[in-house]
Amino acid sequence: MVKSRFCKFLTVGGIAASFALSVGCASRPKAYAEVSVVSAARNRSASNEVLVQQAEAAVAVVETPSGRGLGFVVDPRGYLVTNRHVVEDASHVESVSFPAHDPPTTYHSVEVIYTDPERDLALIRVHTDDVLPRLPLAARKPLPIGRYLGPGDPVVLVEYDHPTEDDRVPDLSTAHFVSHNAAVTTLGAVNPAAGPGQFLGIDADVKRGQSGGPVLDRHGRVVGVITWTWRDRVGGFAIPVADVLEMLGERPSLDSADQHRDRIAARSREFLSALGHGNIKDARRITSPSHARQVRSDAVEKITAQIDRDGAPVIQGFFAAVESLVGEEEAFSMLRDAVSRTATPEFREALALPDDLEDAQIVSFFFELGQAYLIARVAGDMSPDEALRRALMRLETVDAARTFAIAGVLTELAGSAVEIQSVEVVPGAYSPTAVVSLARTPDSDEAGRGRHLTLHMKLEWGDWYVTSVSPTPLSDRMD
Repeated sequence: MVKSRFCKFLTVGGIAASFALSVGCASRPKAYAEVSVVSAARNRSASNEVLVQQAEAAVAVVETPSGRGLGFVVDPRGYLVTNRHVVEDASHVESVSFPAHDPPTTYHSVEVIYTDPERDLALIRVHTDDVLPRLPLAARKPLPIGRYLGPGDPVVLVEYDHPTEDDRVPDLSTAHFVSHNAAVTTLGAVNPAAGPGQFLGIDADVKRGQSGGPVLDRHGRVVGVITWTWRDRVGGFAIPVADVLEMLGERPSLDSADQHRDRIAARSREFLSALGHGNIKDARRITSPSHARQVRSDAVEKITAQIDRDGAPVIQGFFAAVESLVGEEEAFSMLRDAVSRTATPEFREALALPDDLEDAQIVSFFFELGQAYLIARVAGDMSPDEALRRALMRLETVDAARTFAIAGVLTELAGSAVEIQSVEVVPGAYSPTAVVSLARTPDSDEAGRGRHLTLHMKLEWGDWYVTSVSPTPLSDRMD
């Protein structure tokens, strides 16, 4: 292992561990709850080879059932930062592997500690007694990016090279990290579709599987986290490291029963307020990912079963209708009209859909397919075949799954104004759940509907999320 100019690398238990042995190498750790991070001073620049040798022991390959990305250690007790999109579309993380360890190391006990509800960031933890090497950050506090980086500055990207025939099964014995020179193009790129705030632009291409990897400055410090790239343009974008620190600082503290109840009440109010103001986007963010995936899976299975049986002409007719909208000025508004017809009795009958499939789930299915197809054709300039593949891929995302889940909630609330009456935490074998008692306000139209409702919530990804809303059983009502 090469000794750097800043820190020496020692081998402890077969794993390369970094220790600050000189003044200015690394700052005193700063704690964000149980996670401690360090920054490093501006020392003399090092070659890319040395930077990668310093960094590679702290960079990991994050595998899920739906894909692969990178992550990097920020706390030697097993805490890593990666992209939210690397982990959110899967029910669990299969493994976190360190190809640069000697020998290569793979951990299978991995927990998603927190996902940022807005930024494309996540905190995961490897459960191990090993002391993992970590990367220093450019700052310990969320300082403006201009304090440590400027346009034109050189940066280095780390890419995972895995020479194997099967892209889903990396061969750790031959895999390694390689570096790419890049320069900062902008400190203020904006893309609302990718998240809030401003992104760090770089002039190097970002490849598939590189998401969640660190962007290093010439001093070997993390200045950003790779997150997205243009489909047809050179260059990529990273989330500034200041946003990582803000994510760590904003993570809710849930160490006591009172903190849990307060957080449940706050999230319930936020969810109901978002629905009340028609802000479906914010309500979706608070919708349980695991529950959403289950609702989506049930609906998709029932619909595709009928399509595979004798409904091919129906689905072909739908996509033909969507294709006819390409080039129309009001294409997306017209799409809503086309989708609304999928819940009519005639459409249900044509597909022979089962009676237990709610209209809201049918509309969700065709809305997600149609919108993804239209975006791919109009904004992505894809061919019809490519757009269809992209639309089908869209169905597999947790973002699309939340459309299915929120549709059920909207059906149950039916535009009612409600008040929170009580909050109760229910211990669970795997994770706690909560029931929030609601009551429709007196001025709500209650014709044919019960006044009492229950908002169900679940603790996952380090926060409380809404699963569903249901009528409250008579025995549980608070009159």
